Amino acid sequence: MGGGCFLPVALTLLAVDQATKLWVEQKFRMGLELPVLPGYFSITRVHNTGVAFGFGQGNNLVTGLLAVGILLLAAWVVRDWDWQKRWIQWVTGLVAGGAVGNLVDRVRLGYVLDFLDFHHGGWSWPAFNVADAAISVGVGLVVWSWLMGKTPEKRGGESGAN
Repeated sequence: MGGGCFLPVALTLLAVDQATKLWVEQKFRMGLELPVLPGYFSITRVHNTGVAFGFGQGNNLVTGLLAVGILLLAAWVVRDWDWQKRWIQWVTGLVAGGAVGNLVDRVRLGYVLDFLDFHHGGWSWPAFNVADAAISVGVGLVVWSWLMGKTPEKRGGESGAN
């Protein structure tokens, strides 16, 4: 992999994620809402003991083990990808940095700190954080590439449709 962008992307994402969570942890008490775009977007401190976007609340050990399992599964899926491809390094860096960021929360706090709260009228998206956004973008880019018929190239000359 040497000299690629996987590690810088993952570490930068991890640092931004943890810095934003630390800021929210220090400045906001649980449930406090700071309207940024009134009626659409607020910063609201939420403690998530479930999986992504608050689903499965209540069993932090299971969700922590699930996060580790997802990291291991992701490592297995990408093991044969051509790491010379920069986009592969970017998307895996986003997913890995995000997963580690949320895992750090589970170990350090016993929950994941979420705070990005999008809503309008009676509709509200579950609160999330920078790590969740990075994971979603990384996975979304891989799924989009597969839907467009472009699969990650494999080492040794194998490749998907381009």
